Amino acid sequence: MIFFLQDMMRRTFRNMMGNLFSNLITIGIIAISMLIFSTFTLLAYNLTNFFNLWEDKIEVIAYLKRGTPSSEVEALLSKTRLLEGVETLRYVSPYDAMDFMEMKLGRQKNLLEGIQPAVLPASLEIQLKKEYRNSTKIKEVVAQLKKIPQFEEIQYGQEWVETFSVLIHILRLTQWILGGLLLIAIVFITSHTLQLTISSRREEIEVMQWMGASPAFIRVPFYVEGLIQGLLGGGLAILFLFLLHQGLFFNLPPSIQAWLAKIPVLFLPAKTTVWILLGGMILGFFGSIVASMRVLQYK
Repeated sequence: MIFFLQDMMRRTFRNMMGNLFSNLITIGIIAISMLIFSTFTLLAYNLTNFFNLWEDKIEVIAYLKRGTPSSEVEALLSKTRLLEGVETLRYVSPYDAMDFMEMKLGRQKNLLEGIQPAVLPASLEIQLKKEYRNSTKIKEVVAQLKKIPQFEEIQYGQEWVETFSVLIHILRLTQWILGGLLLIAIVFITSHTLQLTISSRREEIEVMQWMGASPAFIRVPFYVEGLIQGLLGGGLAILFLFLLHQGLFFNLPPSIQAWLAKIPVLFLPAKTTVWILLGGMILGFFGSIVASMRVLQYK
């Protein structure tokens, strides 16, 4: 068994070195294809991560009608806490709202001179449970809040939530559609290259058949060649993507770097990287199977 594996690897590398140019072309095209797919994967991963971070800060603000008696506030708090999806809430009085505006304005707080806290509405800041921090579930909570007569207006950044949800969905869909097209392309390219390799060694293959070599003995080196091509192509794609990820960030203007410092721009996790490498190997393997079926089907 060990002798068979050693001989198989020796013949595989001999085949690859004997057709070095076509193998390099195939590896390069696989790398480009996997790089395109990996780039969309990285974009989707970072947008999802950013959305998850931003999602933790999503809250619903329910503004009370002016003139709502303070005696009703405690009962209103108790009623709101019982709503499905509500995790915590905080009552913000008009005086609290004025203090918050002064803090935000800083040195320009003199702009608020002459404005009485009474003109500001009281509100409830409602923090939702994690599973409710998405566009669909938030609408369910808002629908419940609108049934409470003391609330005049409810805000939750609806446009931002829906835009991010749609954007991530489109990226995911594009990623997998593109991945399917690239899958077909990689299998075609790999099989075409290996067909040329097999055809160039037809006489050697016929000699091995005359000597009684089994189909596995002839085919397995080509399967391994496809695996190696896929692995090297996937590895180069990950390497180029990592260099782009690092180089792009360090060459950005300082102002953009300072803004991005608040948002972690992450590289692909190890698990995803491994899956991309395995994907490249599997595609290369299927390409070699297609090639051997076409060329060696009568052998």
